Amino acid sequence: MGIAKEICRIEKIKSVGALGGAYQHNLRLKSISNADETKTSYNIELTGRLPGKSYADCFHDKINSSPWYEHGNHKIAKNAVYAVEFMLTFGGEASGKIDIDTWCHDNIEWLSSHFGGTQNILSAILHMDERTPHIHAIVIPLDEKGKLNYTKYLGGSKYHLSELQDSYHAEVGQLHNLDRGIKGSKARHQDIDNFYSMVNESVAAIALPAPEQKAGLFKKAETAIEYQERVTPIIQHAHSVSISKELENVLLKKRIADIEHLQEGVVPEDVYNKTFSELQETRQKLNKQKKETLFYQNWALEAQKKYDDLDRTLSEKISAAVSKSTAALCTNLDEQKNKYQKLKQDFDRLLKDYTSLETRHLVVQEQYTMLKEKTNHIQELEYDRELMYAVMDNNGISHIYDKHKRDIDYGCFMSSRLEISKYKSRHQPHSRHFQTPHRTQVR
Repeated sequence: MGIAKEICRIEKIKSVGALGGAYQHNLRLKSISNADETKTSYNIELTGRLPGKSYADCFHDKINSSPWYEHGNHKIAKNAVYAVEFMLTFGGEASGKIDIDTWCHDNIEWLSSHFGGTQNILSAILHMDERTPHIHAIVIPLDEKGKLNYTKYLGGSKYHLSELQDSYHAEVGQLHNLDRGIKGSKARHQDIDNFYSMVNESVAAIALPAPEQKAGLFKKAETAIEYQERVTPIIQHAHSVSISKELENVLLKKRIADIEHLQEGVVPEDVYNKTFSELQETRQKLNKQKKETLFYQNWALEAQKKYDDLDRTLSEKISAAVSKSTAALCTNLDEQKNKYQKLKQDFDRLLKDYTSLETRHLVVQEQYTMLKEKTNHIQELEYDRELMYAVMDNNGISHIYDKHKRDIDYGCFMSSRLEISKYKSRHQPHSRHFQTPHRTQVR
């Protein structure tokens, strides 16, 4: 009995797009869930594919140089198989017990002898960054005419595939003390890929709704306590979903390992059927959990949309209110400007009137001063007149004064003034002790 089971899986590639996907996976141009990125540099390309050439480029080069398709002689059939991908490996129990270089050489020899020679091997890469070393080989099934002919090499029947597995065991597996897998196994590589994707599918992050903002100019925003009460149920549900997902992933990984061992022929087929059935149940549970998660995601997105609508409406309302207030302020400002212009005109007019009045006041004041001086002079003259009258009356010549007064009344003011002055100079006493009787006494 061998140290482990040999594994030879075959998958059709029917389009250039599928070739691109295989290129991305085999060259590690995309993230691989079950690959250790720290060991990717240990991967080795076993064939002479030109560096920088993608699988699609190499495929087109082979087709264009093929005598069947060159110069447009023939077109590729719609249902043609463009390439065949082989996944060649062995059970984990054989790790460290097989000479990898010899094992790789034997695999390339087997591919070359059964699929049209090394010229049909587009690529063969040894992957050392996963749990068990394995080879991904891309073979273009060109026949001796240069035509794509999958049926020639693989026959299209389960019986032919079984014979191919026998030849692989005889030419590769048996040389390295490996056992052939169970004939008729229902395990498929696609099932493993699906379950790996389920395990790697993390619980989607729940987008928490944002705090409610003001909906109007006078409405209060949501407080921190209110927001906490609103989002706490969402967080609790997301936490419970996450815990449930982690527990299911532990179980799922264990069952994936069982299926991988089953494909390698380690466990009986009835165990595989039971495990596969349980995996299907787990898938249903996960799908149900996913639907619930999507429900809460949609709920959160709707809440976010409402918040965005509210936020957009709020800005529009604020903009309208600001525009209205600005218009009112502009109107008020125009009114104040008009009032200011009117007051300024009134002030200018009053200032002009004040200046005119001030000028008039100065003129009047000057006239008043002159009038006051004249009044004082008149008072002096009146005093002199009364004094003169008293002197003349005292000397018995008051009749002369009366005569001159009449002359003054008739306009002979200057001549009368001269006469009175002469008389005054002749009769005015020179003694400072002269006492003039009170004029009221004289009169």
